[in-house]
Amino acid sequence: MNADDRPSESRLFNLALIGVALICLIPRLIPGASQYIEYDGYWHVWIAQQDRWDNFIREYQSNAHPPLYFLLLKLSFLFGRTNLTYRSVSILAGTASIYVLGKTALKAMRSPVWAALAAFAYGLALPSILLSNEVRTYMLSAFLVQVSFYYFLDVIAAERPASLKPRIIFGVTAALACLTEYYALIYVGAALLFAFAVPIVRREKKLVWALLREIVTFAAILALPVWEFLSHFGTQVRAYDHLPTYYFRPDGAESAIDFLLRNLRNELNWFLPWQIPDGTAFYAVLVLLIAGAAAILFLARKQDVPINLPGIAIVGFVVLMTGAIMTGGLLRAYPFGGFLRQQYVLFPFFVICPFLLLDRLVTGVPRLVAAGILAVLVALVSFQSYQAWPKSSRLLLSDQMGRYNRLFPAPQAIYIDQFNLTTFFMFHHNWKWEFVAPVPGSTTVDTYKLASDNHSMFLFRDKDHWNVDLRDPQLYRQMAAGMRKWQLSSTTIFSLAQPVGKTRTEAQVLAYRSRVAELSNAEGLCVQTLDLDNYDVYAEFRNSGLCTARTEP
Repeated sequence: MNADDRPSESRLFNLALIGVALICLIPRLIPGASQYIEYDGYWHVWIAQQDRWDNFIREYQSNAHPPLYFLLLKLSFLFGRTNLTYRSVSILAGTASIYVLGKTALKAMRSPVWAALAAFAYGLALPSILLSNEVRTYMLSAFLVQVSFYYFLDVIAAERPASLKPRIIFGVTAALACLTEYYALIYVGAALLFAFAVPIVRREKKLVWALLREIVTFAAILALPVWEFLSHFGTQVRAYDHLPTYYFRPDGAESAIDFLLRNLRNELNWFLPWQIPDGTAFYAVLVLLIAGAAAILFLARKQDVPINLPGIAIVGFVVLMTGAIMTGGLLRAYPFGGFLRQQYVLFPFFVICPFLLLDRLVTGVPRLVAAGILAVLVALVSFQSYQAWPKSSRLLLSDQMGRYNRLFPAPQAIYIDQFNLTTFFMFHHNWKWEFVAPVPGSTTVDTYKLASDNHSMFLFRDKDHWNVDLRDPQLYRQMAAGMRKWQLSSTTIFSLAQPVGKTRTEAQVLAYRSRVAELSNAEGLCVQTLDLDNYDVYAEFRNSGLCTARTEP
């Protein structure tokens, strides 16, 4: 009998899971309050804080993620502009997912002890702590996937649910997961295959009706996410330039098998507390994992036992989703073995598997004793992993931003490119950002007004250039037009090069300064400051006749 069928045990189990989730909240809150937020995290905050809906839509569609998370992130601003509030959506979703994982595990296990321990291991695992602290879409989507899967197990159960509630919640949360992060489409694909396979394997009498029911369900789930995906990306899927080693190259030196094995090891290294070296150790671990999965499927072969189908589903989803991600890597449609966040949809399912095996194998030793020993080991390993994880509370590029602030302590305006917009926003995220209008005569430069306490400034955001080039005449035309429109006497430039180029020679620097002076003068501007750090530029331009200092050669 499952614990959910015994009210007293179910209440105790639920309380235990809540306690586990609260314990695991602690290692989320500590770094959540103290550690710096990454570049992409602040990019997400920038998108969410847009004060006009047309700008919000444009900004999220310039990113690679669907809109739901950004809307919830926008709501979090009601509680302040701090590291914790920005991370609150992910932290809350990550903490709630611990509880859901325990409830899901219990549907596949004889003992609630192993289900609670699975939740404990998941909650203290470094991957789940890291994803819970990212200002990104992935943890919220994974949580919605977990809720969806919990109800999916009811949908495929041998005893059909008395109402449509499980099917509706499964479908709604699956759709919301896809509208939060596109990797949830991998989960929906696995669920579709599994849902179609179950009635066929059971040889249901009303097979055609059962299959039609699933067609309607999954059409409803996918309708909005597919429409949103197509409106976001169109029909072409592209490989991302910053993940080249995780997409297979048919014309490369590496075979498809070598590609899959290399990135499977990379994927496992994201999940496991110890890094697996290449060679014999990797193959040994791979054999153990395959043997463990085969053992779970063998021990769960009796279909008249209610907990067996959920156990098969958990292992099956790991296999199906891993296969889908592998295929995506081979077709250059998804980065197989890429960063942890892109593979994380697998992790909650992956964590349950060893405890499924223990639940069916450990009978001779009292479960509480065995589970207690294992819980201590899990806590020790998790603590060691957490201690070894690099920590820093200092914002990225603080030195460069400090240099700009020293040079220009109270700027009237700043002209900034795409890369440095997020960099600048990191240090001004708690200012009020108000969209004003495009620069006159330009469709690629927007004007924002920033305000904080008694200081305000204009920001000209160049949407067309990742890094501005001060040797481009168009830059000065657009900057001068903005200054005339808003009656500004000066504008600064903060441009850190990305990527960094080769060191310039003295002759190149002199030629560069000469060209800047020539182009700015042509637009009625003069160079007040031109501070160069190789390709990094800190500059101030004023209206002609207002410059009081000469730039150093």
